[in-house]
Amino acid sequence: MKKLPKSKNTRGYTKKEIKSLCNRLAISMPLFWQAFGVGNTVGLSNDGKITYYYRCDIERALYVLRHKLGKNHLWD
Repeated sequence: MKKLPKSKNTRGYTKKEIKSLCNRLAISMPLFWQAFGVGNTVGLSNDGKITYYYRCDIERALYVLRHKLGKNHLWD
């Protein structure tokens, strides 16, 4: 994988998408959620599923994990 895939939902990544991403990148879910941290924006999709709004939050978690797809954002 050369870059982070786009979320299928315009409102952000679902937990299922994050789990799939972590599986593909060989990152444990507990480790990812620890890096993801608290205080990030979440919302609900039209079908009532939690979405993790911002791609930058996912990129920052990967950055904390020192993954090549990670990116640090100064405003985050």
